[in-house]
Amino acid sequence: MDDLEFRKKAVIDPNSQDPKFLKKTRQSQNNRRFVEQQQSFNQQIQNTLKLSTPENLSDRIILNQQLFQHKHHTTQKRHHQWRNWLVGSVAASLILAFSLNLIFPGTQNSALLARQVVEHVKNDTHALNVQMSVPKSRIDTMLASYGGKLNGPIGQVSFLGHCIVGGHTGVHMVLQTSNGVVTVLLLPSQRISHEFMLNDKQLSGIIYPSKKGSIAVASEQIEAIEKTRQNIDQHLNWII
Repeated sequence: MDDLEFRKKAVIDPNSQDPKFLKKTRQSQNNRRFVEQQQSFNQQIQNTLKLSTPENLSDRIILNQQLFQHKHHTTQKRHHQWRNWLVGSVAASLILAFSLNLIFPGTQNSALLARQVVEHVKNDTHALNVQMSVPKSRIDTMLASYGGKLNGPIGQVSFLGHCIVGGHTGVHMVLQTSNGVVTVLLLPSQRISHEFMLNDKQLSGIIYPSKKGSIAVASEQIEAIEKTRQNIDQHLNWII
């Protein structure tokens, strides 16, 4: 089982008991870490699917509307209705806030996310060692799953895969540029308020806000970073 087949298997079925898959998993720490990340991601999905709708939610919403429509009645009744409406509104607001937090995660701390990006890039050495030419069709399919689309070339992509940074999934790309190898992480679920430089002995780079989430660009060659960022900003569109 080659590396590409292994990572594809890990994304599709990280709990597979296929002997070839298990043997490949044990070959290196990076392989084990990648499988563990995919297993963790699958578990997050399963936990999310187990979330149930609050009991009697529809009845509570209907009751709240009825109380609001009759608030012009007597002072005593208006007072009673106001109290019930207030209680119902607080409950509905809490439910709404919880739901929005699941769909649109809050703004992340830029410095913390930058450290998580550096750690991920340094640990996932496999991505830097893969030497292949990823077809545009595969890039389009990957980006579409996150609501993204490329309107132009961004360079030769030698690695493409899912990644987990700070507990959220994103897209991990490695580009071969004339100035050196560059890692690009698209993190559509993690919004930050301002750009932040990646400071590390081995890596340089930047993480910055995007139309959807944030984008990180990292490389050992400083001169490769800005050109890659320009290409990404020019040709990547978020359509959802």
